Amino acid sequence: MSAIPYKEYKADENISYTTRQNVLYNMRDYFFARREMKKNLSLVAVKIVNKSDVVININDLKFTCGSLLPMQPIGVHEFFNEIKQKPALYWMYSIGAVVYPRPSVYKDASDIQFPKPDNPKKFTKNGKQFIPIPFGLPVAAANYAIAYKSNKKMLLDFQLLDLSNRIIQPHDSIQGILTFKNMSNCGEIYISSVK
Repeated sequence: MSAIPYKEYKADENISYTTRQNVLYNMRDYFFARREMKKNLSLVAVKIVNKSDVVININDLKFTCGSLLPMQPIGVHEFFNEIKQKPALYWMYSIGAVVYPRPSVYKDASDIQFPKPDNPKKFTKNGKQFIPIPFGLPVAAANYAIAYKSNKKMLLDFQLLDLSNRIIQPHDSIQGILTFKNMSNCGEIYISSVK
């Protein structure tokens, strides 16, 4: 969270806050940033300072896009399920095979090599026997393992930084991420602490 540049703080009667949209794009994670934009979701970095003498729950805060439109928060698991890699699709690589040509020859009694005639059972063509070598299974297993590991790490990071259901103690600050839906045209995010 220290790599996210917060620009300016806005103030309410009980809180002071700053937000940063397009977190995935700013962290140069373009693969997931494109998925986020395509699904009309947003991962927002938030830093909130409680200036009051009472405890404030994040769920009691009102988030608006601009000054009028209320924003629809979603859970981190729902956000994750929408943008994660689908590792099971990498198993489609397992059907891949490369065909290796090997000269199909035979030797007679005087050690002279002659090409074998074409044989449809041995996949021989133009004097060369083609051997299919399956390469897809190791590639599929490696891609599956990498995607599974990165998805697991991303979910762990999201859960660690998630601010939903957290509280802010009096005269303390908290920073993390919140996820929202349907805010593609949102220019500025406002947070109010009044009910």
